[in-house]
Amino acid sequence: MRIWNQLVDPTLPRAFYVLLIGRFFNLVGNSLVFPFITIYLAERLHAPMSTVGIVMTFYGGAQVLSVLVGGVWSDKLGRRRVMLLSLILGAAFTFLMGLSVNSALLIVFLTGMGFTVPLFQPASMAAVGDMVPPDRLSYAYGLMRMASNAGIIIGPMLGGFLADHSFFLIFALDALSMIGFLIVIWTSIAETRPVATPTHTPSRLRDVARDPLFLRFAGLWGLTSLVYSQLFMVVPAYLHLQLGYPPSVFGYLAAENAVLVVTLQLPITRITRHLARPTLMALGTLCYGTGFWLMLSGHEVTVFAAAVLVITVGENFINPAASAWVADRAPENLRGRYMGFFSLANRAGFAVGPLTGGFLMGFGILPWLGTTGALGFVASLGYQRFSRKNSQASSLGFPL
Repeated sequence: MRIWNQLVDPTLPRAFYVLLIGRFFNLVGNSLVFPFITIYLAERLHAPMSTVGIVMTFYGGAQVLSVLVGGVWSDKLGRRRVMLLSLILGAAFTFLMGLSVNSALLIVFLTGMGFTVPLFQPASMAAVGDMVPPDRLSYAYGLMRMASNAGIIIGPMLGGFLADHSFFLIFALDALSMIGFLIVIWTSIAETRPVATPTHTPSRLRDVARDPLFLRFAGLWGLTSLVYSQLFMVVPAYLHLQLGYPPSVFGYLAAENAVLVVTLQLPITRITRHLARPTLMALGTLCYGTGFWLMLSGHEVTVFAAAVLVITVGENFINPAASAWVADRAPENLRGRYMGFFSLANRAGFAVGPLTGGFLMGFGILPWLGTTGALGFVASLGYQRFSRKNSQASSLGFPL
């Protein structure tokens, strides 16, 4: 009860907590599936991993398009409608993925799943920005990350057990979790999109491009995501192929990351609540750079566990602060589009990250980890400069 009282902030609306709890159960369902998609495709397609990688590009491309479209639609159609649309179509494509035995249909369903499921993200982030007071946004986004990571702790463990018996079960349960979340939103969450006034001009996607400070932020966020992506996209291959560790070792490191997010996010958010958001982003990317350089100090699992600790502390600094900054920065009638661009920058970084990391690893571990750490420090300097430009922008009429 004491922990619950610490988590519940009476200044936050009930709808936020409904969304929070629903997101936890939905992430349990989603994480039943996504760690095992490549294995499932290899079995169903009877194809080598090189072919699976090509198929996964359709999935990744659909995700990149989805977050941008989801931002536009959430401004035009409303946050609630886009969340409901994402859940019902995502459930349908996910369920069909579990049933399909035809290779062509499997690729179609995978691409459909890649487009429909991520539509939820910019719409839900915009909804939180609509319903939560500005001074509580970092705290609220921190709680959302805690709920998501708590779900990710449970989902892969349960999904691995179920996948040993039937892949259909994990897809069916994921689809069921989305239907359950759809019912919760349908019955308990009203539309949060601000009502347009006669003075509002029609909003367009290009309006976001007229905010140069936000575009600089999006570029920095893409670089930040490129650095962070090395942890989940390249480090597993390094541990297994270069150092000879079994795949389960990175599974333990991933679980460490999720547990640390759940346990540290709230205390870190409270301790740093008086710091400016760009300062938190600079501290976070400084931790990223330090963590990757730490990996150069040895090949023992304890070295990587320590590096994950440092990187996760940085993650807890930067992610809620970045989401809150975007929500504050965006005009009400453009909040969905801003969140879409924000998500697009993140996914672009994750798309380019493995290519960059794989290229650098071809020259050796020092060039890869050394450059990755250096890019983290470059991003940190960028956020420090960005903090000064952020304060100057207020005199130009941009929202802060």
